[in-house]
Amino acid sequence: MQWNQLLQQINALHLTTFKLSERFPTGEQGAFIVFDQEHRKAVLKWTSGSQAISRLERARAVTDRLREKGYPAPRYLYIGEACGGTYSIQLALPGSPLPLNMTSGYVPRLLELNAMQVDQALPGLPDGHQEAISTVLFGGEGYCLHSSLEQYSPRTATLLSDLQRLVSAHLDTPHRMNDVVHWDFQHANILAYGHQITGVVDWDAVSAGDCVFDIATLLFYSYDAREVREQLWHYALERASFELLSIYLAHLILRQVDWSLRYHDQKTVELYLHRGIALLAEIQDHLMHF
Repeated sequence: MQWNQLLQQINALHLTTFKLSERFPTGEQGAFIVFDQEHRKAVLKWTSGSQAISRLERARAVTDRLREKGYPAPRYLYIGEACGGTYSIQLALPGSPLPLNMTSGYVPRLLELNAMQVDQALPGLPDGHQEAISTVLFGGEGYCLHSSLEQYSPRTATLLSDLQRLVSAHLDTPHRMNDVVHWDFQHANILAYGHQITGVVDWDAVSAGDCVFDIATLLFYSYDAREVREQLWHYALERASFELLSIYLAHLILRQVDWSLRYHDQKTVELYLHRGIALLAEIQDHLMHF
């Protein structure tokens, strides 16, 4: 991808004067810091193909709505198509991504933000609940692939089968339908400055459903931090059944293990495979005894 060429096309389309600065060190897809003539810092992202334009339109609509309620969501300045793909430029929010070993002091504010997502879904958002179920039972489009787990080892093949049985057993569990669901509410997408949460970014996969899914996501990625994990479990179980949380966690285990098998090193594969197996065992033990 020729980022300078992309930015030249964007500037010509919008009569802007953005200048390329540096690439973000984190993130799976890649993003650049850019500045306009007023020295405002923004984030440039690009994805190949034109299928992402509708996702960006949905993300812009949802973040506009949430910002009106005081939610620290980014403002999309421009979205469009160029260089064979879709781009977005968002005003940068202050702060840095939370570390994986974040302290429990951040949790109360994160739970407040989650509560602000209740009943805020807009018409036309994808059904996140059905996506979670479908990916475990049948696989996803570009992610949550079953073949990687089936082929890697007997251990991962067994993990996939166990996840499918778990979800199949709880397909009809009642759930909320009209909340905004970020869909990737984890440390890399949550910004903080000092002890303050300053932003939640990367809304490209936003959906409608039960916003407790986002708490399940944060729980999965915080699983090794006992105090944080326990706070998140407590909050989630006050708002959803254990069966519903099991569906969401099954999806998250599959999502991360598949992604790591295909894109990460062996150490990371083992980290998430061990976490997925441990979490699944905890879920199965709870369901068996309660």
